[in-house]
Amino acid sequence: MKFTRLSIFIFCLLFPFLGFAQESSNAKNGNDIDRIWELVPVKQTLTELPKDLKNQFSQNPFGISASKNEQLIELFSEAYHADSLFKIARKHFKENFDSSYTDSVLTILKSDKIKPILNSEANFYTVQGIRKQIVTKYELEQNEPSQERISIIKDLIEHSSAKESAIESQTILFRSLVNGTDAISSKINLSEAQTNSIINNFTNRLQMQLEDELVNNYLVMYHGVEDDRLTQYADFYTTEAGTEFQKSMIESIHTAFQEASDRLISNVESL
Repeated sequence: MKFTRLSIFIFCLLFPFLGFAQESSNAKNGNDIDRIWELVPVKQTLTELPKDLKNQFSQNPFGISASKNEQLIELFSEAYHADSLFKIARKHFKENFDSSYTDSVLTILKSDKIKPILNSEANFYTVQGIRKQIVTKYELEQNEPSQERISIIKDLIEHSSAKESAIESQTILFRSLVNGTDAISSKINLSEAQTNSIINNFTNRLQMQLEDELVNNYLVMYHGVEDDRLTQYADFYTTEAGTEFQKSMIESIHTAFQEASDRLISNVESL
């Protein structure tokens, strides 16, 4: 491209401002993505799943020495620390989420229709939320939800890929604990085929029972949230913006768990 002297002169004058505009745009996108993370209770997911698996392995299912199992659980807690997981997931999301969908995602997440849903998710694992779970479960036993309500919950699970994401997350966690147990104990010495068999059995069991568990959890979590709100939330995940948001969020969570898994195995092997 051939520039005249005048066009070069004008370009030189505007260049600093063009750079500033680009930086301002990038800063806005970054801030808006941060706002998405403030609205969505990601930390609950990053906290609760490792806690559940840690509790199971605290029972020492492989029967290794008590001291070795305690050491494994301690290393697991360090590797899967919630703050560390959150930073990794957030970084991955900011780097990989298509920012052209930011405004659309923010609009739906900030809408009056969706706010009660996100509030229910954020409060579910709080002290008050856990107390409320007990009361809600009792209420649902006395007044069973309608088939229409269950169908709406199932649509939300399907459209948000909640089941597939949970299976992948729990498989990453379970594999790291199996490999960690094998590495920290000199008595097990699992072959690759044995390890894969154990993990496949775990995943198959999850496939059979997880949907029912998710439906029950969602019925409790969203108790009191109107059907039309949940329907709109499920429909959001079928849009381009919702699909991009869901995909990026799930990948970020899995990335955080996988990096923690790699860190756990590395720390165990360096003992």
